[in-house]
Amino acid sequence: MSMLRTGLAVTAVTGVLLGGTFVPSAAAADPNTCPRGKACGWSGKNRTGERRVNTLTPGCYALNRINRSVSNQTNYRVELWNATTGCQQGTKLATLNPGTYADNPGAVNSIAVYAR
Repeated sequence: MSMLRTGLAVTAVTGVLLGGTFVPSAAAADPNTCPRGKACGWSGKNRTGERRVNTLTPGCYALNRINRSVSNQTNYRVELWNATTGCQQGTKLATLNPGTYADNPGAVNSIAVYAR
């Protein structure tokens, strides 16, 4: 087997082995599903279902739907809430730092956005 062919075979095997074991960290940005600088919410768990892409500024927002997974690709810290009324009244489900996501935080119907 030629040196080039041997090198390609080793590269292919290494790629298969690494590809099968690579798991992105929860803190890694997820640009394939939520654009950089945006926050996204999905109607289903694990970033499935209908996706909404949002531009955020600091403040508190009652959502007009339930999000079952959320990705925060902004520069802000975001709190996810299941609010009983308005915003930040009810159960805080999770806090997402910039570049993180929650695949199953619960029924998110309100968010609070904070400048870093």
